[in-house]
Amino acid sequence: MTKSTYPRVQLGVSNCLLGVKCRYNGGHSQDDFVTDRLAKYVDFIPFCPEDAAMGTPRESVRLCRVEGELRVLGGKSGVDYTDGLLEYNHKMIARLQKKSIDGAVVKSKSPSCGLDRIKIYRPTGEWLGSDKGIGQGLFTQAMQKAMPHLAVEDEGRLQDPWLRENFVLQLFTQARWREFLAQPPGLVHLQTFHRQHKFLLLSKNEAVYRKMGPIVAQASLANWDEVIEQYQALLYQALASKTQRSNMLNVLEHLYGFVKSHLGDAQKALYRETLDEFRQGVVPLVAMMKLLQQWVAEFEVEYLKDQLIFDPYPADLALRSDLLAFKNLTKKMSS
Repeated sequence: MTKSTYPRVQLGVSNCLLGVKCRYNGGHSQDDFVTDRLAKYVDFIPFCPEDAAMGTPRESVRLCRVEGELRVLGGKSGVDYTDGLLEYNHKMIARLQKKSIDGAVVKSKSPSCGLDRIKIYRPTGEWLGSDKGIGQGLFTQAMQKAMPHLAVEDEGRLQDPWLRENFVLQLFTQARWREFLAQPPGLVHLQTFHRQHKFLLLSKNEAVYRKMGPIVAQASLANWDEVIEQYQALLYQALASKTQRSNMLNVLEHLYGFVKSHLGDAQKALYRETLDEFRQGVVPLVAMMKLLQQWVAEFEVEYLKDQLIFDPYPADLALRSDLLAFKNLTKKMSS
């Protein structure tokens, strides 16, 4: 797959991460990964609830529980800004849905856009504590409720190479699915999509992938809408799974099975050595993929030539070059 054939990702993004001076203090929080690396491949749909509802600069605000309801209050003034924020949320989320966004990058620690671990306070300013005092920003919570399939991360979590690789893979795969849905219904198109994503989906969640094949097999134009609804639900479920190193090792062995009969002893030994180094975290995944891709091309293994596991997103994002992009099963998995 060449650079020109990747779909344009439709990405919602907190405006401050694009370098726009809309933070409460009149500053920005530009994120280089978003603006320098992703920007070449995505169309940004920016949002900033607080700037729209309160202007810039403004006082800082916090989430508060008032008579059992979450409200957004000024940190110093105690002014309730919730209604203005909710009105903005309603309009902007409708716009994001109309744009059919594939995912979003939100501002960490924000009472409006924060993804997780946002503190909730009493109106008097005391934190409610770890049991009842942790939530999401109002905008992000509403966006995920309206579009639960979205790939969503904040710029802080995207510093983790493992979360970053999973996020970008999910973005580009969901963008391909969006483009698939824009086509006229066609059994061949569905069969091709499923076949090309076989090993990618196996690397995410084998149990879910095994449920998808029978749905494709029984598809017809007569039951098209039902099939697409069922397939899409499983596709989103698989993509939401974080890839574990053990899953990827299993996929690499499957891929190797298609080229093994063409290889000499030295090539087989090279594969085993490189695979073991990937298992130990000594070499990155890109080393394994380039090795297998070379043999797929050399021996003209047609079934693997268009498998998207090899190039699920643009290579110059260099996500698979990082040793930490895949985590061992024995390590604690991030959510």
